[in-house]
Amino acid sequence: MTTARDSILIAAISGRALARAADGAGYVPLVVDFFADMDTQALVPALIQLQDLARGFRWGSLEAALEMLAAHAPSPPLGLVYGSGFEDRPDILAQISKRWPLLGNDPATVSAVNDPALFFAALETHAIPHPETRLDRPADPRGWVVKRLGGAGGNHIAPAGRVRPSGKVYYQALVPGRSVSALFAANGQDARVLGFSEQWSSPTHSKPWRFGGAVRPALLASQAAEVMTGAVVQLAAHFHLKGLNSADFMLDGEVPRLLEINPRPGGTLDIFTNDAAPLLAVHLDAVLHETLPDRAIVIQDASASGIVFAPHALIIPHETVWPDWAADLPHPGERIDKERPICTVLARGRSADEARCLVDAHRDRLLAVLGASRTNSSAQEEYPARERRKR
Repeated sequence: MTTARDSILIAAISGRALARAADGAGYVPLVVDFFADMDTQALVPALIQLQDLARGFRWGSLEAALEMLAAHAPSPPLGLVYGSGFEDRPDILAQISKRWPLLGNDPATVSAVNDPALFFAALETHAIPHPETRLDRPADPRGWVVKRLGGAGGNHIAPAGRVRPSGKVYYQALVPGRSVSALFAANGQDARVLGFSEQWSSPTHSKPWRFGGAVRPALLASQAAEVMTGAVVQLAAHFHLKGLNSADFMLDGEVPRLLEINPRPGGTLDIFTNDAAPLLAVHLDAVLHETLPDRAIVIQDASASGIVFAPHALIIPHETVWPDWAADLPHPGERIDKERPICTVLARGRSADEARCLVDAHRDRLLAVLGASRTNSSAQEEYPARERRKR
């Protein structure tokens, strides 16, 4: 006899990676996001696309979408898992929690982790190394960056001397090194680091720290890994973190400095996918049962993912045949503006270097195929241009 699978609501800027993780863990994913990419549509039984990404999630439209998904769910939803898009909107998470169980960090935790005054005070309390950080603009902004609160994907970072930003921001001294992230599960009191990845940027003049991709495993000395693990464990207890989270460090030689914690499943889900220990099962075990894995995820090969950005405005040809190593697939006839993401490419290799090289090769191959579709007056555009996903 077949057992009915539990349904899970998913809300994120782009829901494909979370939907894939939910399906791999044996759940029925019901998704609301801003893109309704083709592979997300193929994966889930129900998907609602929100409009106006520039304004982000708003409770009125999100509530209506979630109510519709829940009404058509094959089984009563277990709760809601959220991804990117709520970093600066704990009030919406609070609204969600009144209607469905919130399967992740609660609104107060999300607010605290994303509050630079509280977060960096906690780092000082626990003597965790981090770049010098301040809320006011330094008198001499050279060597400083400005970060917008609630941003993601590196698009919210700019040189402090280039602009005088408005809104909620903070300032951080630039430090050298490699960008390394720790994926971890937490249960409110303790944490288990599941693995480390290394990120790279895909810079433009206006977005010099734009996220470009990530590769696993990151090559680390044991001492650096121990320091980063210690920081994660201390902060997981301090902020009562739950479920899958990630901590971003800048590693200068073997000295790690913590930049931020993302209190949600993040952009490395694809490269840590593991059938033996499905990540969303790890997430839900930690949130619902306070159970953590006994050890880090063991995966024999290396894995990488990278974002393919449009070198010029283009329209996706109707005859495009997407390879199985491409994800977050735009629709035929969709216009992608210059420097906007087209899709994600994935690769596995015997080493991190090989996986990264394969991602670069996949990107070049796709751009060569799509390059002939440069926007011109005769192109048939069926989908409006839109700013695509956050990390």
